[in-house]
Amino acid sequence: MHDLIVFYTFIALIIFFIAVEIYRARHYIKGEVVYIYPSLLGIENSISGQMKVRLTDGREVDAEAFKCTVCLGDFNVGDEVYLIYAKGKYQINLPFRLKRKISACKNI
Repeated sequence: MHDLIVFYTFIALIIFFIAVEIYRARHYIKGEVVYIYPSLLGIENSISGQMKVRLTDGREVDAEAFKCTVCLGDFNVGDEVYLIYAKGKYQINLPFRLKRKISACKNI
């Protein structure tokens, strides 16, 4: 009985994550990191959540990222990101597969 519960929970989680990725794929806005705003504390990799992102139509917008997204993404200038426009601001999400560009400026 315990094995069946674990199996069905695993299947439910897989279905949930696939549904979330399908939803994100339909509603995301693709962009490229242009500038990473420095943190006032001087530790950009773990604190900074503000970035300037160039959208595919050429506009540059300010975007926020949750602290865990910044840590997991380890963003650099030139990295591709997905944005969602919610509550009047752009929020950065990690793409399923992070595409990186080699940049001379790491975490400006």
